[in-house]
Amino acid sequence: MSSQGGNHGSTPAAWTVTILALIGCTISGVAMIAASVMLFWAGAAVVLVGCVAGLGMRMGGMGAAPARR
Repeated sequence: MSSQGGNHGSTPAAWTVTILALIGCTISGVAMIAASVMLFWAGAAVVLVGCVAGLGMRMGGMGAAPARR
């Protein structure tokens, strides 16, 4: 075990990315079953929005601090 403390990704930015990626993948999965190309790409767009939102939140100070060596 490491003696260094850490948050293991438990930040608002990480949770936002995780939840939006889960929602987007679920939408895309349903679209594959329903054979809907538009719905598939809508789910992919939700994943992309989640990544951009997480990056913005991290830049805004809601993410983990960079690791120091």
